Amino acid sequence: MPTDLSVGTENHALFLPAINETFARFPIQYSEHAVRRMPAGLTPRDLNYLDPASSLFHYHAGLHSAAFGVYEANETIISKRDRKSTIIVGDSGGFTEINNGLKEPLQTFRPKSLAWQEQNCDVGIILDVPTRALDIKGGKYRSLTDCLDVTLDSIRYAIEKRANSDMRLLSVMQGRDRKEARIWQKAVAPYQSDLEGIALAGAMKLDLALWAELFIKMRDNKQLDGLRWIHVLGTAQPGVGVMLTGLQRALRKHLRADITISYDSSLAFRIVQVNKQITTGITYDRQDMRFLRYHFPDHWSALDRQARFPFSSPLGDRATIGDFNPANANSATGWDTLGIQMLSHHEVFKEVTALAEVNRLAEAETSTKGQTPWHIRQAWAGFDAIFSSQTPVTEIARYKRFLGHYSASSGLEDDDR
Repeated sequence: MPTDLSVGTENHALFLPAINETFARFPIQYSEHAVRRMPAGLTPRDLNYLDPASSLFHYHAGLHSAAFGVYEANETIISKRDRKSTIIVGDSGGFTEINNGLKEPLQTFRPKSLAWQEQNCDVGIILDVPTRALDIKGGKYRSLTDCLDVTLDSIRYAIEKRANSDMRLLSVMQGRDRKEARIWQKAVAPYQSDLEGIALAGAMKLDLALWAELFIKMRDNKQLDGLRWIHVLGTAQPGVGVMLTGLQRALRKHLRADITISYDSSLAFRIVQVNKQITTGITYDRQDMRFLRYHFPDHWSALDRQARFPFSSPLGDRATIGDFNPANANSATGWDTLGIQMLSHHEVFKEVTALAEVNRLAEAETSTKGQTPWHIRQAWAGFDAIFSSQTPVTEIARYKRFLGHYSASSGLEDDDR
């Protein structure tokens, strides 16, 4: 019976693999026309982890961008999914826009983005202009006001034009520093009561001391009465995932019982497909928890293609090295399209199971003698104290260094969104 990775994670912050356009298409479009056979009688259709009937494993969640979805003419694992057993968060395509990746002006893309989200997603993120645009030399956005004004237009448009009341709609908070983040939040806050959630993005997205402060302010102004969802864009750091679980626990206890916090990463489809670098597990050292990684050799001849695939997963356990890397003559590394999609499928399994492990460990350990890092344990206590206190500002100051532990971090596991 295939493994259901959705079981037992209901109380954890929800991890969303950020599915790229190739993987979204591959299990549907290539099932009948695979260029070579997969091992153990499998077909590309089995790579669709959103399908509860997959013979490998099922995981119920993911993120997909409107920058891909709007222009997709064929069926994908997103459009064909079982809506009752899966959750898809629809990113807006704003980051693609500032990198000149959209096929049309933002103003004409905006209605298409909202329409695609409402048709295909359970949660949609407002089309924003990330403050990252201000660091792009020669870009068309020159000031914070430029970014914010376009984003506010998107918020007003979405509130006025939205038609699917079942889809939770999220504002976006941006900012390259605390000052910009506060300006942005103040401008967006009056619209928040018409929305169901908030997405945290930009350089300040992991400054959870700052966001605790701003959430408290919005709560006291009755702007979070409809809050159902908080999403953190672009991070797969295990410690961040566990910290977000602590925030979710506190918000469910002290604000609303049905709040979900999610976070996404394109690691399985970005680092894996470009660099052939995969997750093998988790390392703990009491200071932090990190993914362990393995980088495949640059040339196919460095590994025995007849040998069993050394890394365990429902797919890996059925395969040889050659099943993943067939020594494709058109590539110096030997990888082909099928092998790369197989590797991404394997990586999703490893990331999801590793993140479930670190969350369960944090739930199981009851003292500082365990392996859950001290800053995470203190952050959990801090969130509970802040959202239950009559003097939350005092509690934020007390726990600030723990809540801000990841605010200056960046690296392999994070996306610049």
